[in-house]
Amino acid sequence: MKPASRFLRFGLATIATLVLGGLILGVMRATGMLVGDATNFFPAYLGWLVQFAPVVGIAAAAYPRRSLSSRHNALIAAVVGAAVGCLCFFLVKAWIASMHYATDLLSFPWWARYLMWTVTPVFEYQVACCWIATGALAMLVTLTRRTRNLLLTAAALCVLAVVLPSPIFNFVMHNQQLTVAFVVPADPGASVAIPLRGLSVAAGDDWLTQAEADAVAAHVLDALRKAGLPGPYRVAEVNHSGVGKKALQIIVLNPGFPDDAQLPQPDGTELIYVSQSDGWRKISPQARTLNRNTEIQRPTPGHHWIASYWVHLATYPSAFGGAIWPD
Repeated sequence: MKPASRFLRFGLATIATLVLGGLILGVMRATGMLVGDATNFFPAYLGWLVQFAPVVGIAAAAYPRRSLSSRHNALIAAVVGAAVGCLCFFLVKAWIASMHYATDLLSFPWWARYLMWTVTPVFEYQVACCWIATGALAMLVTLTRRTRNLLLTAAALCVLAVVLPSPIFNFVMHNQQLTVAFVVPADPGASVAIPLRGLSVAAGDDWLTQAEADAVAAHVLDALRKAGLPGPYRVAEVNHSGVGKKALQIIVLNPGFPDDAQLPQPDGTELIYVSQSDGWRKISPQARTLNRNTEIQRPTPGHHWIASYWVHLATYPSAFGGAIWPD
């Protein structure tokens, strides 16, 4: 095969990867289908796609000569492209992980931009899906005859690359739209009406409005009354995170609550935890829970808040937290 022909393949495959990958990511962002709805990672996704595209170009240039009318050529080309995406993802992940755990990590002034690979599953999953899909599509449209059936197949694969990753991730990782409400006793005669204090949200750009927070507080206080806990209580803080099915975790912090605790999160349902002197009471005991927890910690001496908390998320192995303050 002539060098010019291989160079042409390199250019076409590189451009096809950029165009198709950018199209898939752009449509996912516009329709809210990015994995975990992590729109804040979108520029990083595009940046890594730019670095991945020349690798697909090299694979296309090195692809052995086959008749474009070959019966199995399209399938083989797509499989090779997907394999290139898988290989690049795991090689880059292993390289970055080795940097992350290096003893002299801080000697790299640019180390922070790579940490998302080792601490953010949602980022890794989205990059892997994008590279596998665009690798297959770019090799397909570069190395085979662009017939009507081929173009229809490529269009169908693009649609699948947009709509499948997010629900698969949510299902496998048990991602959900979790609301955690922290409730404390209200002073005698004090109003338990809202507005609330200390609203905090960890759901991308999906911040709760005051009206939404007020609605959550009203529902929480009603749920406590129905559970036989009339109060008086007030909702001190609301944490709203994740996407998918809705779940509500209500944590009632009575004075002198027990030691630090790991409270399992509900699995698509409502669950109440009430602190007592001898431990935590769960209402209702048969409610489904996940392996992820909401962690409650007592304040250290010298701090004036009631407690601190950490909500463990499906999209991050770390947690999102804050403090619960008194009136």
